[in-house]
Amino acid sequence: MIRNIVILISLTAFLMILSLPGCEKEKIVESTEYIHDVEYVELPADTVFRVDTVLIQDSITIENTDTVVIIDTVTETDHVYDTSYVYDTVVVANYDTVVVTDTVTTVQCEPNEYFAVTAMQYYCDPVVIQVINQEYGINDGWVFYLSTFQLDLTQQSTEIYDMYGFIDYWTPDWSGLYAFEFYWRMVYTGGDPADVNNWEMIEPPVSTAAPQPGVRLAPDGASAQRALR
Repeated sequence: MIRNIVILISLTAFLMILSLPGCEKEKIVESTEYIHDVEYVELPADTVFRVDTVLIQDSITIENTDTVVIIDTVTETDHVYDTSYVYDTVVVANYDTVVVTDTVTTVQCEPNEYFAVTAMQYYCDPVVIQVINQEYGINDGWVFYLSTFQLDLTQQSTEIYDMYGFIDYWTPDWSGLYAFEFYWRMVYTGGDPADVNNWEMIEPPVSTAAPQPGVRLAPDGASAQRALR
């Protein structure tokens, strides 16, 4: 019995010695650790080109709602275009319409042989071309008359003139000459006698002593050039 007590006491003393700090053989530690690493990375600077289109009117209201912090190198280019309107000053002048009425005195010449001969030549030219076309197939040419003083002209009244004479007709290339004779009556119809439209060319009355009225080829050897000589 005493032996058992001694053994128990010895075992108890041995355990107490093992429990002292200087004799620790193993230590178990349980803990929770949070490690925060902050890493700063510096990137190369970027070049940013920003082109803003600005429309300028009478008033400009610019509202910035966002705060922008630009750390990189920024090149900012602003293009401002102005629109200009230029209006010229226009002066409008109003002019009144003025009607001036003058008293005009019109002096009209009386019909005479010169106006009658001029009207005769105007109406006789196409007749000569018609005759030469029927005879030789030519539809053009040069027509020459005797002067008023060289014609055989008879004034029947202040409004009627009978005239007889010769015509020289030349072909367009001046290679051919044809002589015509004519006998016409010119009648003044009223208005301005200098206007050929106020004259009428008709055939004079036929008589045994007078030539045949109208236009025809002249007899051989008869022409205006011979009459001039």
